[in-house]
This record gives sequence, C-alpha cells and structure tokens, in this order.
Amino acid sequence: MNFNSGPVKDIFDLDTVICMEMEDAEPASTRMLLDTLNIDPIMKRLGGIPRKGKTVILPSMDGPGTVVVVGLGKRENVDTEVLRTSLSTAIKAVGPGCKNLGIVLPEIFPAEAEAMEVAYTYEITSYSFDEFKAEKKTSPDLLRILSDMEIKHGIEKGRIMGEATNLTRYLADLPSSIGTPTFFEKTLRENGRVAVTALGRDDFIKFGMGGLEGVSRGAHEPARLLIAEYGDRELPAIMLVGKGITFDSGGISIKPSDGMQEMKFDKCGAAAVLGAMKAITELGLNAHVVGLMPLTENMPGGGSYKPGEILRHYNGVTSEVISTDAEGRLVLADALAFGIDKYRPASVIDLATLTGACVIALGNNIAGVMGNNKGLQEKIIEASKNTWEKLWPLPLDDDFREQIRSDVADIKNTGGRPGGAETAGAFLSNFVGEVPWVHLDIAGTAWRGQKTSKKDYLGPGATGFGTRLLVEFVMANSG
Repeated sequence: MNFNSGPVKDIFDLDTVICMEMEDAEPASTRMLLDTLNIDPIMKRLGGIPRKGKTVILPSMDGPGTVVVVGLGKRENVDTEVLRTSLSTAIKAVGPGCKNLGIVLPEIFPAEAEAMEVAYTYEITSYSFDEFKAEKKTSPDLLRILSDMEIKHGIEKGRIMGEATNLTRYLADLPSSIGTPTFFEKTLRENGRVAVTALGRDDFIKFGMGGLEGVSRGAHEPARLLIAEYGDRELPAIMLVGKGITFDSGGISIKPSDGMQEMKFDKCGAAAVLGAMKAITELGLNAHVVGLMPLTENMPGGGSYKPGEILRHYNGVTSEVISTDAEGRLVLADALAFGIDKYRPASVIDLATLTGACVIALGNNIAGVMGNNKGLQEKIIEASKNTWEKLWPLPLDDDFREQIRSDVADIKNTGGRPGGAETAGAFLSNFVGEVPWVHLDIAGTAWRGQKTSKKDYLGPGATGFGTRLLVEFVMANSG
C-alpha cells in the first residue's frame, strides 16, 4: 500500500473517495467535495445525510467513479473512536475494483491527528489473515488522504502504528506450528534497529530460571527468552515484557478440548511487545526501551513439569505448582526478575493473556491493570485514552498475596477461583521488587471469536491489543 496526501480538489485520478458528514454540522472539506462533484441532488434523493456509522454510496460523473459518504452523528458526540468505527464502515463499503482510494479529512480535530487516525484505521481495517486461504482480500494500491493542511507526518505515524499492530495480529494468528519461538526470533532479528539477545533452555538452567525451564520441559519447539534493546542507554530504561506461550494445552493439567484451537493466541503478549518495538524503532523515539518475550509451548508428555513440583526462579523465590495450566505467570516471573536485574529499568510494563477470571470480570473490550505504583498505573491509563485499548484498574493488596502463600514453597502458582486475576498479579509482584511496575491482563481483549466485533475495525482473530498502547506510553514518557 502506498500512502500520499493532497488537497481536497486532488481527486480526479481516484476510483473512490470517502467523505464524512455530521447531523448538525458539515465539514467544510466535505462541502467542497460535494460542490466540486455536484452530487447533492443525488444524495438528497438517497435520503440525505446518513446516520452514524451508515453509508450512502453515490455515483460521480465528473470525478472519481464512486463517493462514499459516512455519517458521524452529532458533532458534540464525535470523538476519535467514532471517527475510527465510522471510517472503518466506509472502508469496508469500497468496492473490490478500487485501485486508488481517497479519504477526505473531516477537519474536526487537528489535521495531523486526524491524518494519523485515518491512516491507522485504514491499516487495521484492511488486515486479513488469509495466508492459508485460496481467496485473498483485495486492497487498493494507493491511499490518498485529502486535506488542504500539511499532514505528511501524521500519515506516516499512522501507517507505522497500523503496520506494527498488524504484525502483532499476524504473529498471534499464526498456528503454533509456524508461530514458534524460532519464528519470533527470526522476525525480531529482521528489525535492524534493535540489539537482540536470545536465551535457550541451557541458559534457563544456567541462570536458574526455574519457571521457564519447567514450563518448557514438555515443549517440542525450542523455547526462547528473546530480549530486544533499543535506544540511548544513558536514558532510563522502559522495560516491556510479554507472555509468549505459543500454544497452551494446559500441560498435565490439560484443558478441555472445546475451544482449545484458540490457545494459539496465548502468545499475544509477546506478539504485542514485538510489534511495539517495531513501531518504536521506526518512529525513532528518543527512548531507551528493552522488550522481553519469554516464548515456549506448554505441552503434556513424559518429560513435562507436573503439579506438586517446586520451581526456583531467577531471583531465588520458589513456587509450588498447583496447576500446570497457570504457566504464564511462571515464565513471566523469570523474565521480569532477569530483565530487572540486568537492565535496571525505571519502569516495567508486562502484558499477558493471563487469566479467564479477568475475562469474567471485565469482558472482551477492557483489560485489567494492576501494579505496585499508582503513578505508573495512571500514566498507562492516560496513554490508553489516545487509543481504542481500554483499561480498568484492579486491586492488588495483601489479601491476594496471602491467598497464594504455599505450605511447601514461598508461593504457589494459583490461589483458586476467587480473585483469579488479582492473585495472578500478586504472584508476579514477587519478582519486581520496588521497581515501578504495571501488569496488564489482556486475556479478554487480545483476540475475538467469529462473532463480529463491536469495534468495526477489528474482525475475528487477534486484535493487536497493547501494541499501540505501549507505543503511546513510550512516546509520552520518554526523553
């Protein structure tokens, strides 16, 4: 896909143009387009201004073949989420024969910000995991974002953010036989702007990473702890950690077969970190960022770790294995402790498809957030206001820490059903010390089933949740 920009009048070599209307106010750019093409009479005959999220498709005799008008609703209710969802509807209405598409900015928000959202929305709406299908989704060769303002920087930022989010989705959507730890490493090394370190099982044993060593015992694919470092090492480091269970069978504590095919999505946290590192580096942010991705399968077998085992983690804390299906916190524990020891970060954010309890509590559109530092927690929540990735704070106090106290080890890896999201966070808190740390439980938000998403720009499959959120956080909190 090629992106460019041009004035609103620069439409005559385009196949289709999208513009936006409001019920109680008309963007000057839309009026200019409709006047230029003289299609008001046709629009009135087709019912006038469409309702929010609805489209009117108009033929054009004097310019592009088709004009798609999409409604945004009332001006006072228009925000970036309305812009994204309505624009996504219009993009989906574009015919398959369109090679050159134009989108007119509505000029509701600053032009650069609108251009960024339009480019980003186009990218994530156009994503399709069709690599293994005979019929592929077709897309235009050119997208021209139309405005009489300077918007090139916004377009480039949106393109980068969108491509990074789609990389996250692609990695997560891949079946586990392809989206292996080795594949993640290969993909990461394609980013020449980061220094890559890859640790394997021998290193887990050498460094005393009992969680990673234990969970990876039954894996057929070689496990990895991938570390990507970017930026000025003189700056305080921001550490990002993502859970990467490339397939989660539950191990010896095996899951029910119904829905198990979705357990390829247990690598969404690691995929989000890899995608975020792509965007952070391509944007050239003035920051020092370290991304850690603990990657392994969780499989049953004669060599697998078992309930009742006691694992010793990198920082010396021991954990009793109650369930081998609570494996994500075990691998995250070693990644957190190792990364904090080696890189001395100023702040740490981890994200993981960690608990079904968080899905029950918050549903499929909101991720849980908890941690040991209120200020850092408020910063990540503030960053989420610029994106579609919603967060909701969950408590993390001594009651939950008491719930995971073990009789035979320092802690145990599950505290039972009550407060399952919080006890998982309490487990992780044993591996961060006093470093400001926030944990995001994205189990409900990282992928969607076959039912159509309420967010029109996200279809079934991986959502890329966390990618843009992490980038927005780094942009707002770096040097």
